[in-house]
Amino acid sequence: MTKKNVLWIGVIGVGLFFIAMFPVNLGICEKSAYDCRKISDSMQMILSIFSLVFIFSLITYKMHEEVFQSWWRFARWFAPVIMLVTFLINSQRQGGGMGISGVISSSFNLFIIGIFYAIFIITSTIKIILTYRDKK
Repeated sequence: MTKKNVLWIGVIGVGLFFIAMFPVNLGICEKSAYDCRKISDSMQMILSIFSLVFIFSLITYKMHEEVFQSWWRFARWFAPVIMLVTFLINSQRQGGGMGISGVISSSFNLFIIGIFYAIFIITSTIKIILTYRDKK
């Protein structure tokens, strides 16, 4: 895949992310439509990876093709992993008595997703820097 295509995928993904962020303001959901807003929130979480894909594709856009390809070989399989993990975490049923385990479960889920995003950011940055140094 070319730099330009990945950049456009990032732009479209970020656009869809922002649409999912404001469904009531855009007239997609009504304020009272809880199910619609819940689906929109799930879509927002899943599409959030595209903001990082867009940022890293912008960073590598003016660099050598080898730098971009090095990053893209990692991102093209890890971004869908993040999307899948986010979907699976958001699709599980929340339960527990008195809301305590629900809060703990939500915090743990957020922690797990945060770890995946941290791995993506750190690994992307390292791959870009190391490949850029080698090509210099």
